[in-house]
Amino acid sequence: MKNLSDKHIKEIKKWLNIDTYRQFENIPLERLYHELVMRSLFFKSENGDSDVILAKIYAGSLFRGDPFLITDSHMVQLKTEDKLALSPYFSITTTGRLADLCIYGIGKSLFGLHNVDEYWVDEKIYNIPIAETMPVLFQHSVMIEIDLTAGTDEEIAESLKAVLPQWRKMRGIEPEPSDSVRFGYGTIKKIINYRLLAILDILIWAKRNDIRVSDDRLSTLLHSDTDEEDKTRSGSRIKDTDKPLAIKTVSKSFILQFHHFLNKNPDLRDTKVSEVMKRADKEADKEKN
Repeated sequence: MKNLSDKHIKEIKKWLNIDTYRQFENIPLERLYHELVMRSLFFKSENGDSDVILAKIYAGSLFRGDPFLITDSHMVQLKTEDKLALSPYFSITTTGRLADLCIYGIGKSLFGLHNVDEYWVDEKIYNIPIAETMPVLFQHSVMIEIDLTAGTDEEIAESLKAVLPQWRKMRGIEPEPSDSVRFGYGTIKKIINYRLLAILDILIWAKRNDIRVSDDRLSTLLHSDTDEEDKTRSGSRIKDTDKPLAIKTVSKSFILQFHHFLNKNPDLRDTKVSEVMKRADKEADKEKN
């Protein structure tokens, strides 16, 4: 791994424009969430083929000087009413996923075809949950069908809440302990004020180019003489606070907490990040008084 040189700094400054990153204050909070989700692709230990392709596309955008990975059209697609919403807690079963399960099941002689019009199923597994008959494909999950006409949203949610501990016990899967991050308005403010997205993008560039960037160099890249002194983050602050928090923002636990925060505060989804930051200021003023 090479140390950051003056030549490397010039390369970074070709695409890193802090004034552009300031515009993240003007996007809706939900879009900021998706920006972090997309950046998490670069920090995963294992990526599927589709994730690798996405990461390559997004890297091209970042290093052309466009840090906004989620466009307006992306948000429109995510909000389209006739598309089933995605969640980090579960996935919608696709036809491709069903085909994968069928191919696996046939390969393991769990079921198959006699001819075009007839099929057979091993009687021993007929009524056994698919997660138990295909454990390799369901190491951490179960597959269910939800009858949306069976009750209200609250009733269905309460029913799921009641059976989750039973499913965990049967599968031997304990819930992952949640990190002790106090997620709230102040967290959003730190993402912007500490310029965490810019830190992440510099770290992504450094990782792809096998370059070591010191904390003092990060401070120099993130701040200029025009920044107010109390807004400038020193190398020691970046080392102790900013960089660890930046890396945490693309962790699974942080993404889940952000998602949970949006679910608890649906009115904030379309609220500008700058307005959420003002709420953080009001909250801080209340605590002082």
